[in-house]
Amino acid sequence: MEIPHRWKQNWVQLQERWQEFKKRANLFFHYIQDDIYEIDKVAHPYLRGFSAILVALVIVSLLLPLGFKLTPELTQLNRQVEGWLVLGFILNFLLRFILTTSRRTFLQRRWFEGVLSFFSLLVLADFVTTTNIIGTLFFNVEDAGGFFLKFLKGYLLFIVIIKFVQYLPELLEDQKNTARFLVYSFLSIIAAGTVLLMLPGATQNGQGLVFIDALFTSTSAVCVTGLIVVDTATHFTLFGELVIMTLIQLGGIGIITFATFLFLFISGGLGVGQMNTVKEMVAEQNTSLVTATLKKVVGFTFLVEAIAVVAYYVSWDMEFSSQGQRFLFSVFHAISAFCNAGFSLFTNSLADAHNATNWPINITTMILIVVGGIGFTVIWELIQRRNEKKIWRRHLSIHTRVVLTVTGILIVAGTGLILVLEWDKTLAGHSTPDKFLISLFQSITTRTAGFNTMDTGAIGIPAILGMLILMLIGGSPASTAGGIKTTTFAVLVRSMTMSIRGYSRMELFKRTIPNSVIFRAMTVILLAVSCISISTILLAIVEDHAFLDLLFEEVSAFATVGLSRGITGDLTSWGKSIIIVSMFLGRVGILTFMVAFASRADNRKYRYPEESIMVS
Repeated sequence: MEIPHRWKQNWVQLQERWQEFKKRANLFFHYIQDDIYEIDKVAHPYLRGFSAILVALVIVSLLLPLGFKLTPELTQLNRQVEGWLVLGFILNFLLRFILTTSRRTFLQRRWFEGVLSFFSLLVLADFVTTTNIIGTLFFNVEDAGGFFLKFLKGYLLFIVIIKFVQYLPELLEDQKNTARFLVYSFLSIIAAGTVLLMLPGATQNGQGLVFIDALFTSTSAVCVTGLIVVDTATHFTLFGELVIMTLIQLGGIGIITFATFLFLFISGGLGVGQMNTVKEMVAEQNTSLVTATLKKVVGFTFLVEAIAVVAYYVSWDMEFSSQGQRFLFSVFHAISAFCNAGFSLFTNSLADAHNATNWPINITTMILIVVGGIGFTVIWELIQRRNEKKIWRRHLSIHTRVVLTVTGILIVAGTGLILVLEWDKTLAGHSTPDKFLISLFQSITTRTAGFNTMDTGAIGIPAILGMLILMLIGGSPASTAGGIKTTTFAVLVRSMTMSIRGYSRMELFKRTIPNSVIFRAMTVILLAVSCISISTILLAIVEDHAFLDLLFEEVSAFATVGLSRGITGDLTSWGKSIIIVSMFLGRVGILTFMVAFASRADNRKYRYPEESIMVS
């Protein structure tokens, strides 16, 4: 099918406009970044400290009305913080104007801040004299000062984000241990999420979550697990739900990945050292392709989620209190499903009567889970081969072929297992097509997503044991999924069969697999089994629940699945702490965590003599 010439022209014009917009945006952000060059270097460190205080005032002034019920005392405190914020903004602008070497150029570049500073003076005068000067200037608009303050806070928050993004290259350049940097980035998001969820405004009861529950929920969201200690649908306010949704998104694609993407947008490029740090986070072996891969990861994520929002929005067959709530549910579930998080704004996940057998909702969720779980590397290769118009199946890499093969086998095997074992049990009462749909959904979601359309606690022991295996295997590398990964499972099974048959090397799809890959797969398996075993033993010591329920909870946490047999909310603080550690290790990867803090071996040039030991 030939694309009309007019469409091609429109597309070219759209690209030209986009490039022009990026050029103007880069120029604007360049001005923001130029402080160090236009201000006396001796005074610059002090101005940075002053800016840090200004940032703290911005954050406090934003969190006070969002996170707390404004009593008269807090209202007065909030007004004082806003007053100091306005004064600080004015002083910051004036100090930089006085210290700059070229005041005319400074005003030309910072005219917008100059206008804001002028109106800030008027607002400050209103604060001091309790008049309404700014309201009079704006034709007696009611609360014009309040509107300006909100705009000023938003602008300053925007500048804070830009400053952080511009500082990122310097941060990346200094990293000598990428694994440790990755661990710290996840810990920082979890800590921020914990603080936000402890705010009274995050919960319906106005008390906020206690520390251990806030830490558990934040870890579960950032590690895209989905285990919950309180009902997400009823316990959180809109602010709390937005915090959880943001944590899921940042945890799914990684805050460093997202921040680097923003930097590329406003700056245009990374240095070699910075790309070396980022390439492991986006699973790209070629350093020169890091920038392109990172843009594809973030761009594809947002594109798929946007399409899913539309699909969810038109597929709900229930009444919502408003179209805004319908949209919120669509966005929340699109992000949660693609990131394989399993959080839901429905009390029973998707197991209620409106969703359990809703084919469009189920199909949309399953597609998101699979696409998010097979890995970005596989997706790019499939798209690229398709576009080259070749017989693409013959040219797929061994990694992609393994991922697709194992994923397909596990989906079919899991569906058949649940369908056969639960036909006359939890599936009783459903029609044959619905039984198949529920079994297929459960097979897909069990491997990492955590949504459910059937009561997990009512599933029989044989099916539960099969689900434990599916959860442990999980999704694929370079994805939002957890578990030991499909490729690790494939390498382990293939090496086992080759050893039984007497082969001295491992072959897969007519390719020889290096011994280093086999060693890495065995290491991952042993570390995962060791972590699960130790954690389950500890849970059995501190918790009074059935062993199978505790084992299921632990495997679900470590594999970042999020399914539970109903005991999560009843865990003690010790039990929750164990699960928190398991979720974190499962998300960052236990091998990555070990590498982050292990002493690196030097590459010795010598080799000891070989000697055999008996293994049977």
